[in-house]
Amino acid sequence: MNKYPLLNKVLVIGVLMLLLLIPLTMVRDVIRERSQNRGTASSDVARAHAGPQTLTGPVLYLPYTETFTRTVATAEGRTREERVSEERVAIRFPVRMDTRSRLDTEVRWRGIFPVTVYTSIHEISGSFVWSEVEPREKNGEVVLGQPRVLLGVSDLRGLQSVPQMNLGGQALVVSPAMSPQRAPLPLGAPVNLQVLRSGEAVPFTLRLELAGTGRLGWVPLADENTVSISGAWPHPNFGGDFLPRSRTVSGQGFEARWSVPSLSARSQQQFLQHEGRGEAIEGFSVSLDDPVDVYRQTERATKYATMFIVLTFAAFFVLEMVRRWRIHPMQYLMIGAALVLFFLLLLSLSEHVAFRWAYLSASLACSGLLAHYLRHVLGGWRPGLLMSGLLVALYGVLYGILISEDNALMMGSLLLFGVLAAVMTATRRVDWYNVMGSAPAASDPLDSHQRAA
Repeated sequence: MNKYPLLNKVLVIGVLMLLLLIPLTMVRDVIRERSQNRGTASSDVARAHAGPQTLTGPVLYLPYTETFTRTVATAEGRTREERVSEERVAIRFPVRMDTRSRLDTEVRWRGIFPVTVYTSIHEISGSFVWSEVEPREKNGEVVLGQPRVLLGVSDLRGLQSVPQMNLGGQALVVSPAMSPQRAPLPLGAPVNLQVLRSGEAVPFTLRLELAGTGRLGWVPLADENTVSISGAWPHPNFGGDFLPRSRTVSGQGFEARWSVPSLSARSQQQFLQHEGRGEAIEGFSVSLDDPVDVYRQTERATKYATMFIVLTFAAFFVLEMVRRWRIHPMQYLMIGAALVLFFLLLLSLSEHVAFRWAYLSASLACSGLLAHYLRHVLGGWRPGLLMSGLLVALYGVLYGILISEDNALMMGSLLLFGVLAAVMTATRRVDWYNVMGSAPAASDPLDSHQRAA
């Protein structure tokens, strides 16, 4: 093996890079663990405050009893008629519903983890058009029960006060609805049956004060749904099945407006099929995402760690040949350990300061450490500062990739192309046969051509 010293060096460096994957994997495990801890902190705050909220309704809910005659077979093979009564429900959706919402945010801390919560005020207006309940069976007779108006929020703990509702000029007393087996939504109020006249519009208003965590959503159950919301959060994320028709986002906050007709949504059919429960009902929402998720950004940084180590080792290896430096494999290992430690420093610092300052501090600390170390390894400040300067440039490119996620592929490709071009330029005059420690036969025409060149 001593016959090929360069090959031996390449193999040793390759083994060292594989060994460095072990602590790098441990750093990634720490990132996942801290991210899970942050998720646990968010869940704890949500349990004490209120979780994500989705507003559903209001809808008119009318139980009724239908009595009809049906023919049944007897044991003797004959038929007879019997009178049967069945409990049924009629549901009427609003023909129009306009929601105007205002959202205010606050940061709660669970240990070192910040959790964004919100309080919101919703002013809802609209109208129902009542239609008489027709019997489903021939010769059926319908007896109406107590009509109720139902509405729902995902987490009742988020109610800051009793919802104030007015229907047809009458104030309604909103309270927990009937048992979940019968009522599809958790809140309800009895309605005077005399208010519901067939074919006439019945206006309603509703005011809600609601607290929650993370996300606020709506289910468009009316024939015509409009929702307008404004808030001081500068980084909203609009999701669900419908995007807002218009939105404005600035450093001071955001405004958004949805307009969803029932012709473009299946919410009414899904509500009837799932009885208002489950996750299958279409809707839309706004989420208060963290604009600088330090765990997501640090995890993205570690995805480039292998490339970072390979590029650094390649730079040292090429300059070792070109400048005739002598770097021991153990020194390569020390340099690689400093590169891996950068990501752990980045994670720990970013939990306490802004990500950009954490990145700057971690990169300067590692670059300074390597500059001091390489001064002794390479025999002077000039080569030490040269290599640490290359590392600073790599850190800068990596930061650019992290903050520009849409252009990450292009920037990474340009970086690799630039490194390859630099290596090819720096080694264009290297006699690889001589460096490898083995010369080709004198009769080799390629060798004669190279010597002539």
